[in-house]
Amino acid sequence: MNLTPDMWGFEVTDTGLVVVGNTAQVIAAPGAPEGVLERIEVHYLDAGGNEVKVGDSSYVANFPVPIPAGIVCPAADGGTQQCTKSSEGWQYGWASSEPFEFSLDGDIASRIYEAYLNNANYLDWHARAIFFARTSNGKSVQWEQDIKITFPLKAQ
Repeated sequence: MNLTPDMWGFEVTDTGLVVVGNTAQVIAAPGAPEGVLERIEVHYLDAGGNEVKVGDSSYVANFPVPIPAGIVCPAADGGTQQCTKSSEGWQYGWASSEPFEFSLDGDIASRIYEAYLNNANYLDWHARAIFFARTSNGKSVQWEQDIKITFPLKAQ
């Protein structure tokens, strides 16, 4: 998965905490079949590795997210573009889904900031995202990715 910016975070303004918006894309490996990202579970972990907000790990986004097959064709600009095996000049290559929103939970940002204000260890909090997808041939696939949480992180 490709995350922009590549970490989750927030900034503190005069009006309160502002969570930085992120977009994500699923990256399909060369030769991978097309599929659909069905859901994401997010587990938030504190500096000691303890789960925060136990039992509330579902993430709401615009699902399902179509994942293209790992097939590309030459593009006019010299790069590549997504295509199918019926396209002229196709080859196996890295392909990306359309971007979707995927950002830090505001309650977690508040908890981190509260820890900071109370001189508690707020460093090394992170999210563990578990992605669940289904390929076009019906195979269930899942993978994990840890996401660093930091502040201040300003919107780009």
